[in-house]
Amino acid sequence: MRYLSVMRRSLSLALLLALAAAQPSRADQTDPALPALFALLAEAPDAAVAAPVEREIWVRWTQHADPAVEALMEEAGLAMAVDDFDQALAALDRVVAMAPGYAEGWNRRATVHYLSGRLEGSLADVERVLALEPRHFGALSGRGLCLLALDRPEEAAEAFAAALAVHPHLGGAQENLRALRRGNGQDI
Repeated sequence: MRYLSVMRRSLSLALLLALAAAQPSRADQTDPALPALFALLAEAPDAAVAAPVEREIWVRWTQHADPAVEALMEEAGLAMAVDDFDQALAALDRVVAMAPGYAEGWNRRATVHYLSGRLEGSLADVERVLALEPRHFGALSGRGLCLLALDRPEEAAEAFAAALAVHPHLGGAQENLRALRRGNGQDI
């Protein structure tokens, strides 16, 4: 059995590397390699196998063909790193204005809204993300966090379950769903 696990992990990583090498250097949520990556993610037997696949998905989501959009995303990331949410929000407002079809711009802005306590703004941006990329497990989990903060535990549990349907090994969503179910007296 251990041999099968090692073999499966090796094959998954080999496919992941082949996909990465075969794709253009700039993508986004429309990258043609994403369906195969999501299939690998769903089939990953454990978190160790899922981790490099998840990283590759994030790489593809965060890329954009327009260098100006990427520069603004970097500016927002640097501002977020020092908790300058106003500067981050200003940069991300420009990103979503310049590239309204870029899901990760909306996702990053949803994160800034969440971190600054603007939960309704975060939820609105999450909806934009999911309209563009319904498999965005980060946005689905973020929706759950917002709903938890708004004391809407049933809806939060649904959001975490939706994230886990896409990414079965998403640690934060697993923990939050488990805690919600324990709080309701449900077994997992």
